[in-house]
Amino acid sequence: MRRQRKKWRFWLDPAGIALIYWSAGLLWILLSDHLLLQVGVDPDTLTRWQTAKGVLFVTLSALLLYGLMEMGHRLLREQTERLKESEANYRLLFEHNPRPMWVYDLETLRFLAVNQAAVALYGYSPEEFRRMTILDIRPEEDRPKVAASAWAPRGPFKHSGPWRHLTKDGRLLEVEIDSHLIEWEGRPAVLVLVQDVTERNRIARENARYREGLERLLEVSRQLMGETTDCDRLQAELVKTVRQIVPSAEAVLLWMRRGDRFVLEQKDGGPETLKPGFPLPLTADLVARLETVDTLDPVEAAALQARTVPALRDLKAALVAPIRTDQGLEGVICADSFTRADAFASYERALLQSLAALASVMLQNARLFAQLRRLSRQLLVAHEEERRRIARELHDEVGALLTSAQLCLGMAQTDVSETQQTLAQNLQEARALIDRLSQEIRQLTLQLRPPLLDELGLVGALQAYIERYQKQTGIRVHLHTELEPELRLPELIELTAYRFVQEALTNVARHAQTEEVAVQLRLTDRELLLVVEDQGVGFDPEQAFATGRSMGLTAMRERIELLGGRLEIASQPGQGTRLKALLPLPEEADRLISTEVSR
Repeated sequence: MRRQRKKWRFWLDPAGIALIYWSAGLLWILLSDHLLLQVGVDPDTLTRWQTAKGVLFVTLSALLLYGLMEMGHRLLREQTERLKESEANYRLLFEHNPRPMWVYDLETLRFLAVNQAAVALYGYSPEEFRRMTILDIRPEEDRPKVAASAWAPRGPFKHSGPWRHLTKDGRLLEVEIDSHLIEWEGRPAVLVLVQDVTERNRIARENARYREGLERLLEVSRQLMGETTDCDRLQAELVKTVRQIVPSAEAVLLWMRRGDRFVLEQKDGGPETLKPGFPLPLTADLVARLETVDTLDPVEAAALQARTVPALRDLKAALVAPIRTDQGLEGVICADSFTRADAFASYERALLQSLAALASVMLQNARLFAQLRRLSRQLLVAHEEERRRIARELHDEVGALLTSAQLCLGMAQTDVSETQQTLAQNLQEARALIDRLSQEIRQLTLQLRPPLLDELGLVGALQAYIERYQKQTGIRVHLHTELEPELRLPELIELTAYRFVQEALTNVARHAQTEEVAVQLRLTDRELLLVVEDQGVGFDPEQAFATGRSMGLTAMRERIELLGGRLEIASQPGQGTRLKALLPLPEEADRLISTEVSR
């Protein structure tokens, strides 16, 4: 059908009409005269017939041309109407397309036409658009790149982006563009379809930041779960983590409960006049609201803080997350903004609440660990007191009895006659056994509770122990100490340090197969450093702990950790062993420990 219509249109074209006219005229001229001669018409009649024939030919030709031209005009009108209808449909599609669209001149980059969606999105009127170029809706720094892309060689269709566009009110949009080369009123132009991806990209970025925040929370939880004893470090790490997971925050405040009030424990940013230690009464509006709810609107939270803390009067928005334990509200984490009321994203609030929940767990763990450490220290103190009691009884009671027995046997031995040689020999052997038992009890007493530790302090007691150790084992011990001999440390610290060196040297004698060992004592700002190092056969620490063959090292580590210290073991088979113990000496711990073991 379409092919037949194309053939019919051909005969209405100028070439078709000319061909029809030429064919009809040629047939008329050739056939009409020949037909008249065949019927025997005389020359005069032939002339009249030719005249009439010419008139008829011209008349028929005119009628034929009129008919053909009328049909052509009618077809042209139909095509024009269809073209107008198509243009109207395309314009309707252009004007009412939900996606912003425009046409710009390829040479001048000036807008030629825009649709209503573009007007609504960008805020310019159609007249304002037509006075602008596509560079006028771009940030200044992007314009060279945009011009180079617009004038670069390209195909008929092109997808590009994301690009940054500016609206009339200064908002920054992120868009992707589909463009088509067209001809507009005889000039090369480009039809552009705009896809606003600002919200999509914002959500994608927030999702990515949310995932990063969750990963950071997991990392912090793994890191802090094993270090729950240092509350100051825990609080500092919480504030640091808030900075990482809530990038919109201009200041971070951590309030913790201290008796009948909340105190600002840590801060990062914010007014300089607001110092750590600032008190917040339990009746403050912010605290009262958080007693019953878990989250607050950022603007409301900012207003509550500003009413309570004068230094925060310029606060615009705040994210707050309560730290709760079984005892109730224990703390509040605040992420503050002083510039924008809409500063925070929803994912930041979710991450802050997750961090507060994590802080609650870590705070409870810290309290449980502190309670466990306190009980363990009390057990350690009781253990040392029992060792001291046993040592005292061995020395005072058993030692005195053995001395009396020795005296009695000596007196009996003097009364034995020369004929009682067997009895004399037995008494001599009994006295020797009592001497040996006395020495064993003396050694046991020294191991249970070295009296020199109470009399001479750590340095003097270690010097005495090392002297006995060298005589008993033949291993040379090089003692390097920066501690003054008269320096006295808290009793549990001295006991732990002494036991550490004692256990380490015992292991050297049993396993190291070496002839010398170095012992180092050094006092840093608030730590006592002890190092025992040898060049013996060494061992694999992981294997030793896994097989349970390191009970002494395990007990040594537990004893050191009970005091908040740490034990480091560096050893490999054939490369010697280095044991390093660090015992903290905070002032509060000094007073606490000294009180616990006071006599």
